[in-house]
Amino acid sequence: MTVSAEFATVPYPVWNSPGSEGEPPPGEIGGYRVVERIGAGGAAVVHTAIDAAGDLVAVKTPHPELAEDPVHRARFAREAVLLGRVDDAYVAALVDADVGAPRPWLAMRYLPGPTLGELVDADGPMAGAVLLEFTAGLAEALVAIHRAGIVHRDLKPDNVILSPDGPRVLDFGIARAVEEPVTAGLGEILGSPGWISPEQFRERVPQPSADVFAWGGMTAYASTGRRPFGSGTVRDTAMRVLNGLADLRGTPHMLLPLVEAALATDPERRPAAAELAEAVGGLVPSRPARGRAGPSLRWSRRS
Repeated sequence: MTVSAEFATVPYPVWNSPGSEGEPPPGEIGGYRVVERIGAGGAAVVHTAIDAAGDLVAVKTPHPELAEDPVHRARFAREAVLLGRVDDAYVAALVDADVGAPRPWLAMRYLPGPTLGELVDADGPMAGAVLLEFTAGLAEALVAIHRAGIVHRDLKPDNVILSPDGPRVLDFGIARAVEEPVTAGLGEILGSPGWISPEQFRERVPQPSADVFAWGGMTAYASTGRRPFGSGTVRDTAMRVLNGLADLRGTPHMLLPLVEAALATDPERRPAAAELAEAVGGLVPSRPARGRAGPSLRWSRRS
């Protein structure tokens, strides 16, 4: 089992990431005037920038040493293609890109709001209608991603931002198209410990059901404030995932059966994202049309 150097990728809303230090921010990227660096991970760094109309965008570029690597350049170009395939209502929409530049870049619509991880760290777990809005909205985002023929495979608290319009999925850096050859990526695990589905530890190519597994973990985390498979070494976390040892104490009874089904160790037994969206959406009173959580939705319990 090979663990990729991109294990535990970090998306743009993560502030003061250790990977964001050391490299001075550029003055301009692709014609966008850089404001500040807002996050970084093992493969890329993201800045806020201003476009010609004065609007904020998030601009992602690979680290300089990786910009010279053909494998990483190809992966970065694939990210632009896949992101452009998903309905803009569910992601940080692609605005512009130049994947052929000496240092490739992607410009995405800037989304205000905390990540799920930031909100839970600050305010504790979600409850009531806010929790149901989150879980339904995240399931709907997966429906849109899967409808576009994409497996995200890095769904985790830091890759979902709670925008005023609903949950939005970020960072398609290790996403794959369903139509890619089934042998692609065998022997390499990409993702983050505790959110990777058990079949990926068995070196099976992830299908949409892998994202459903992550939905189950994210729902448990949002409702309890705890990582369902705990923390510790990658090996220890992987063993809990492989043996189905999820800590679901405190998950609301109305959501528990859906979470348990989503976390099934057998991917064939998990529900589809559309089933989850319909089931949870039916629990939300007077819910607006799919994909829109309502104007200026307040996620924080302190609001």
